[in-house]
Amino acid sequence: MKLYAHRGVMARYPENTMSAFRAAVDAKADGIEADVHMTKDGELVLIHDETINRTTDGQGRIADMTLAELRAVNVGVMCGANDRIPTLEELIDLCRGTALRLNLEVKTDIERYPGIEERLIDSLRDQHVPAEQVVFSSFNHATLNRLHQLAPEFECAVLLAQPLYEIVAYCKEVGATSVHPHVRTLTDDEILHLQYVGLAIRPYTVKTVPDLERFRRLEVDAVFVNDIDWAKAYSTP
Repeated sequence: MKLYAHRGVMARYPENTMSAFRAAVDAKADGIEADVHMTKDGELVLIHDETINRTTDGQGRIADMTLAELRAVNVGVMCGANDRIPTLEELIDLCRGTALRLNLEVKTDIERYPGIEERLIDSLRDQHVPAEQVVFSSFNHATLNRLHQLAPEFECAVLLAQPLYEIVAYCKEVGATSVHPHVRTLTDDEILHLQYVGLAIRPYTVKTVPDLERFRRLEVDAVFVNDIDWAKAYSTP
């Protein structure tokens, strides 16, 4: 069972920052999950919320701000640190040449960011990122379908916060080959069935030892955790 660093090692560093991502590399995570938004001037940045209000010392909607404006705020303020909102390119550079998987959650479930799918694909291709190193996920499954239509070589994962009717057929329609469910969304039997038909399962966000043990027993592909070292300490049989 692989371990993906959720927003980097966010248990110890400001979430979605280069500090958190570097900590994931140092901890030898199998993957890094990051949240992708698009600025007013078309740049791809990594931050969880649609606004900078919660995690920085600034205020405003990302869609209304330029990259330069976003770079001027401190995203580490809540942790007593000094960090800047990173770009997707910076994360790609950090992981270039490694075996780390990049799970890019495209945050179009509230802000639509017209053209973000094309911008994302162009960026990955321009930087020659191997398709097998990337998995797209989103709660906006129309976005996943657009990404699949634009670049079927990249894996797409349906994010689920609640059960979904006829999920196998649904994933096929969307163009997804994996499912990222909340830890309580799917039963054991449902997970086993989805694995049987060939869908990869990567639950989020695992924070307890019983959940780690449950998903290891079920042999899911990976889990998302906030602290890689913690997960490794309790993942060794």
